[in-house]
Amino acid sequence: MITKKPKSKMYGNRIKEILEKKGMSPQELSDLTKIIPSHISRIINGQRRCISLPTAIKIAQVLKKPVEYVFIYDAPIITEQKPEIPDGN
Repeated sequence: MITKKPKSKMYGNRIKEILEKKGMSPQELSDLTKIIPSHISRIINGQRRCISLPTAIKIAQVLKKPVEYVFIYDAPIITEQKPEIPDGN
């Protein structure tokens, strides 16, 4: 039996804040990303909690910010652990 890994859902975003700082409207963001205005609006207002990676990348590129800064995901934090090295004794 195949079990599906649950998708990470978007916890929030900083699009509105970034748009305000840049003096850009949601319509301009829509025009530059080629994403329909209603979809941009739903993303900004948190009505879309799961968006595709290409959509997230387009938005982040137009806003000139890293995807990780624009979108806040509800995902576990993975820390890098160094492997233990046996001490030969």
